Amino acid sequence: MRRIILLLVTVLIYLAPVAYAYPDEDGAVEVEPFTWDKQYVEQLQHVNIPVYVPSYIATSEFHRTLGRLTLSKLEVCKDHYLLQISRQRARKGNNNRFPFDVMTMSAGTLPDYRKQPFATFEMFHKPEGTTTFNGHDVDYFTDKTSFIWKSNGWEYLVWAKNTNNAINIMKQVMATIPKGENPVQDAIKGQFTAFDTDAGVQSDAAWSYDNGATWYIVTGRTTPEQLVKVLRSMVKLDTK
Repeated sequence: MRRIILLLVTVLIYLAPVAYAYPDEDGAVEVEPFTWDKQYVEQLQHVNIPVYVPSYIATSEFHRTLGRLTLSKLEVCKDHYLLQISRQRARKGNNNRFPFDVMTMSAGTLPDYRKQPFATFEMFHKPEGTTTFNGHDVDYFTDKTSFIWKSNGWEYLVWAKNTNNAINIMKQVMATIPKGENPVQDAIKGQFTAFDTDAGVQSDAAWSYDNGATWYIVTGRTTPEQLVKVLRSMVKLDTK
């Protein structure tokens, strides 16, 4: 029976259609450059850990109508920093609008809630078996809406509302991050999640350059393709 289940899951993976609805209305995978003003760099000089920031942010034609990109929040201390990038439409008269949050990034000690996300996941979702896809050994779970695999020190988790969507998200992530590559240059280890929402596929990532002493976490309104472009645009600021 176990072999039959494994065969069925493998067939589903290969037969599921690749197309999937993206959250952006125009369907484009786009990023937009973001400039770090001198005043922000000066504030980040108070941080003792290495400071990495994105030079590109996820965008789309629709999202650009919501306003320009701006650093809406910046918190710094000796061993931690947090920044939030939003879209802020210029105020005209009394037509004030709340900022549209695009991306949040933090750096420091890995928060407890992120320390073992996949082990925690396995506590509530019973593993059912393992299959092979694109050269990866992939664990799948009882409801067949979740898949976990590891590659190059990174852990990947996808989940969705149904099996077909979960398989498509897995294909999407594997196509964006081919085997042997990492989402973040020079990162020793990391975690990448992609999940199904009413607005489409969204994703986040956490990674470390120093084997876990310091972690960098990015969350936001991004598809896996957009997120990887953002992650690969990370630059180290000269704060000394």
